[in-house]
Amino acid sequence: MKHDEFREGVSFWTASGEWRCTDVGRRTIIAIQLEPQLDPSWFKGPPYAVGESVFDEYDLEGCYPSEAALLADIGGAVLSQRSADELLCFYKPNDDV
Repeated sequence: MKHDEFREGVSFWTASGEWRCTDVGRRTIIAIQLEPQLDPSWFKGPPYAVGESVFDEYDLEGCYPSEAALLADIGGAVLSQRSADELLCFYKPNDDV
């Protein structure tokens, strides 16, 4: 994403999950990670019950406006179970240990 695409209160995605922009600076973005296991009240603020993270101009390259855009850029969804099993066939534990 480009710096001018970020808006306070709007979500974006990275490889680590969903984030919500909390502030747009001149050269940085401040955001909180929306962790599904936490109570939604933690994401209301400011102040927030979770830590805010700073994204600089280099970090913005790994940000996407939607989860679909992220998945499209990395080549689709996570490995299917069949693909994972095919990768594991190359692992052969050493019985001599």
